[in-house]
Amino acid sequence: MRPELNFILTFICVLVAAVIRGLTGFGLAAIAVVGLAMLGPLNEAVPLVLCLEVASSLMMLRAALPHADYPHLKRLLIAAALGVPCGIWLLTGLNSDWLKIGVYLLVGLLAVLGLARISLPMGKGQLGGWVVGSCSGALIAAFSIGGPLVVAWLSHSGLAAVALRATLVLFFFAVDLAALAGLGLADAIPAHTAEHLLYLIPALLIGLWAGQQLFLRIRADHAARFTQWLLLALAGLGLLGRAWS
Repeated sequence: MRPELNFILTFICVLVAAVIRGLTGFGLAAIAVVGLAMLGPLNEAVPLVLCLEVASSLMMLRAALPHADYPHLKRLLIAAALGVPCGIWLLTGLNSDWLKIGVYLLVGLLAVLGLARISLPMGKGQLGGWVVGSCSGALIAAFSIGGPLVVAWLSHSGLAAVALRATLVLFFFAVDLAALAGLGLADAIPAHTAEHLLYLIPALLIGLWAGQQLFLRIRADHAARFTQWLLLALAGLGLLGRAWS
């Protein structure tokens, strides 16, 4: 693929992912990493998406701080800290092609479960928080994907839409930073990641602004279902691409 076309597709992918993040508080990583994995190696896509996630969280952090549910957040973050090293080992130790297939299957499965309104067998209460937090930490470090698990668990905790969105913003900010730090220590962040991030900041800014405007106009359940359909479509395209290659 020509570099110009690759950049345009990458820009569009990040723009769409940022709109979803601004609208729902999640989805940027899952959409961006699936899209970017179709355009290049996964071990290059994951650090870039983590950087985009941190940048987007910084832009939303101030608004999220007063509304987050801190008891839930504390439990999830402690558990995630246990899972992040496992995710770094997966990303740096396994074959990239197999990891791509794993990403597509994981995203597709989670989207189907969400659309079918099937509760994940993670349990509820404090035990569920520990399981979900540790699994999400590992998935974020390995694939930059962990949102669906946290969203599914928090959705059953009785949080209002604003509190749910704020808690997700703070959770992803902290875990993405931890994952990036771990990848940096493992020398697993490509040298051109910062340059690519700079080029994609405009797409991130425009998308987040548009998503936050839509948040005021679209019901949370409608936005979540649209996101799940989009993830399912992307996962299907990714699997078809791997089958034809």
